[in-house]
Amino acid sequence: MPGKHTLELFDHDLNLLREETLRLSTLAGEELEAAVTALLTGDRERAQAVIDSDLNADHLQERIHRHMTVVLARQHAMADDLREILAAGRMADYLERLGDQAKKIARRAQRLAAPVEPGIAERLGWMKQRIRATLDRVMDAYARRDAEAANVVWSSDVELDQMYGELFGRLLERMREDSSTIADAVQLLFIAKGLERAGDYLTSIAEEVYLMVTGIPLQGPRPRVDTTAPRDA
Repeated sequence: MPGKHTLELFDHDLNLLREETLRLSTLAGEELEAAVTALLTGDRERAQAVIDSDLNADHLQERIHRHMTVVLARQHAMADDLREILAAGRMADYLERLGDQAKKIARRAQRLAAPVEPGIAERLGWMKQRIRATLDRVMDAYARRDAEAANVVWSSDVELDQMYGELFGRLLERMREDSSTIADAVQLLFIAKGLERAGDYLTSIAEEVYLMVTGIPLQGPRPRVDTTAPRDA
């Protein structure tokens, strides 16, 4: 049996892993917030700041994976501890991808020739707010080890899919009506798809939280909205 000192060290390592994962979620959320704000305000300097800051998320993801490896090598973890250690690594990957989406949005924002029209801007802003709120909820579920809250997040992103479908249809209509808008509309289509994909990352994190707490995978298909989506470039 490990001694008290070893158990205390293990608890310290687990707490540090949780803190790093929560810190990465905060960083990714801030990047997404800043990227969409830059898009909607036409602030190219802020967009560039998002692009430049993405390396911080990459480095934190790498630190989480290194720390996870050290904890696994140092200790003989119980099943629930092992699930938490592995979940942190997988969640870090999804959070890093969320940061990558923010960087892509910022880059596309810099390519726009004209301001985003109010109707499109309102919908993109709604998607951003919904993703940020969902990120807060799922990471709170992680911090509190709340499987039921994770389950709610997992099954609640249908409205985000619906909003993406609305945006997709509206932007296609805009391109048909005015061919001069095509270049900007294509950028906005990819931005909307990136936000929809960010929502998918959060439902994947919710799956990880639920499995971490219960040891049981979430079952059954989530409600989805069929949309014809562009491939990301």
